[in-house]
Amino acid sequence: MRRRTTPRPARRLARRVAQSLLVVLALVAVPDSAVHPASYSLVALADAKAVDFDDGIVWFLVLGSDARDGEDVTDGRADAIELVGLDFDTGRAAAVAVPRDTWIDIPGHGFGRINAALPLGGPELVADAVESLVGITPDYVFTTGFEGFVSMVDSIGPVPVVSRFAFQPPDGPVPVRRGLNRMDGEEALAFARARVPLPRSDFDRIANQHSLMKGILRALRGGEDTEGFIERGSLAALRGFETDLDPVDLYRLAQAVTTFRVSQVTTCAIIGAPRIEGGADVLYVDPELARRVGRDIRDDARIDQGCG
Repeated sequence: MRRRTTPRPARRLARRVAQSLLVVLALVAVPDSAVHPASYSLVALADAKAVDFDDGIVWFLVLGSDARDGEDVTDGRADAIELVGLDFDTGRAAAVAVPRDTWIDIPGHGFGRINAALPLGGPELVADAVESLVGITPDYVFTTGFEGFVSMVDSIGPVPVVSRFAFQPPDGPVPVRRGLNRMDGEEALAFARARVPLPRSDFDRIANQHSLMKGILRALRGGEDTEGFIERGSLAALRGFETDLDPVDLYRLAQAVTTFRVSQVTTCAIIGAPRIEGGADVLYVDPELARRVGRDIRDDARIDQGCG
């Protein structure tokens, strides 16, 4: 007798329903960050769009915190700052990097490096600073620290990452090869943080972070149909996860992000001129140039063509 099989779309739907239930249960079972410092933080800002994601562009501010083990991610400085726009009308995405040393008037705190906004006022203050620079208001801010990042990559890895250079990251366990690398969490963290061995320092580091971001998206999309992959990733992410989104909205958000293909993602960085302020290296950014990048994407639908 021929065995009846469930069509693949139905199996996928069943797994996603199971995942949504798992998320609800995990949020109840996992201790909150009042007991353990948060490894991840996801906050919706006041004007955030509804998470149905039917159309339009939704903006995420993605922050990599340099908080050490035992610290809340919002206690560290923003070691990486990426403004990511997802266009649900076209299926395209753009990531605009803001260098961490950008010298800016931090709202309510005077001039300083933009990375200092995170410990001064949390993800919301970084969002205000980025908005004042490029003129785009983020809808959501996602922050992760070293420990959370390593755990996330290990739960979905190894992650395929393409490097333009062969180099040894100062804190890396293995050398990075030119071309394709497959990285675990510790290797990916060292790759994302390294800048001393690179020709253009922080700007090559930003390019590496963009390459890593695409590799993570590839790994997420590639493993979506693997039995247990989504469930393992969900549980790993929810340990030390602090958010003001309810479980249903969180699930919709995760599903929406994984609908984007890597080939549809373009990247760029806000550029500037190096200067010295108070004995420290900083980056002076042309305000009009930064605003123009924001206007091109926000007002002229340039997210379909790239960013700058």
